[in-house]
Amino acid sequence: MNLRFLKKNRTVIGVYLVLIVLFLFSSLMSDVFLTPRNVSNVLRQAVVLGFVSLGQTLVILTAGIDLSVGSVISLTSCLTAGTILGRDSLAIPAVGLVLALALLIGFCNGFFITRTGVPSLIVTLGTMEIIQGITLTYTDEPYGQISPNFGFLAWGQVGAIPFPVLLLAGSFALGIFVLRRRAFGRHIYAVGGNEEAARLSGIKTDRVKIYTYMICSFTAALTGLLLAARMGIGDPRAGEPFMLECLVPVLIGGTSLMGGKGGLLGTIAGVFILTILNNILNLMEVSGYWQWVVQGVIIIGAVAFYVKERE
Repeated sequence: MNLRFLKKNRTVIGVYLVLIVLFLFSSLMSDVFLTPRNVSNVLRQAVVLGFVSLGQTLVILTAGIDLSVGSVISLTSCLTAGTILGRDSLAIPAVGLVLALALLIGFCNGFFITRTGVPSLIVTLGTMEIIQGITLTYTDEPYGQISPNFGFLAWGQVGAIPFPVLLLAGSFALGIFVLRRRAFGRHIYAVGGNEEAARLSGIKTDRVKIYTYMICSFTAALTGLLLAARMGIGDPRAGEPFMLECLVPVLIGGTSLMGGKGGLLGTIAGVFILTILNNILNLMEVSGYWQWVVQGVIIIGAVAFYVKERE
């Protein structure tokens, strides 16, 4: 049983071993790394990346991809801050508005992909351009102001634990439970593994895909809300780095771009690997341009490794 467990979960175990090694390396390379302030910063950075990576994982498990998440984050950030304008009374309506809009965007992505047969890469690339254009029409510079209570979303504490960390942990726990214990989770894996076989077995594959794109846009909107709460203002370009950056934790965590393999447990480790890596490179005063190089190498390496492993 132990050997079978190790063989079945060798990818996830390997990712967590890498995370442990990176953590130990970082703690040795910088005296600042383990300070409470830096640890809190790492956790809050991981939350922002974690939410958008969660949704992207589900889409990739169905053998799709969503490139519109970055523009959804930007739109959410600007609409939230631009609607609230410092008034607590408008916080809940603003959140409801942007989350509903995100679900609509995700539905449109899934609908066009399933109904037209156009690859998800093309559909979501087009959606990204449309949403980013709308966002920049709304405002082409930082705009709006969050309310004092809304800031709790990013800066609040529950005891000694940051509130957004608890929110992310609960979201990942729910996602893992659904993937492992509910029919919808099994259907996601089935669609990604062999869509035609899943359809013949009675699974409503189009519905599964639409739901995953809706969840992906929803989690991207949560990222936008967190960024707005953290910065105190909406930024029309806040989501640009996340369009591809959210792919890195997913791929590091063992989720295959061809679908049907991987999961959220590996994505969690991937989120912390990338966050810690960027943090220690910043502490070592390595140029941000080199961080892009590192991320690019990781993406190519991870894809090459898992493609080879699947053959």
